Amino acid sequence: MNYMHLICSFSFFGAAFAFYKIHKLWRKDVTENDKLYKFQIKAGNFKHWIGIIMLIIAGIVYLFKVIG
Repeated sequence: MNYMHLICSFSFFGAAFAFYKIHKLWRKDVTENDKLYKFQIKAGNFKHWIGIIMLIIAGIVYLFKVIG
């Protein structure tokens, strides 16, 4: 078992969770204070979700490296 890949996998999952929490705070702040236009909010949501999904995929890849 490669412990370095296991650490990386858990780090990616932790980063994805933290980024999700930050995204929720950003979304709450933007919608309450009307700081951005609607298309800017949608673009920010898309960009954030792509980042979260990429971190989750990277975590899964490293987890399979540990297993295999």
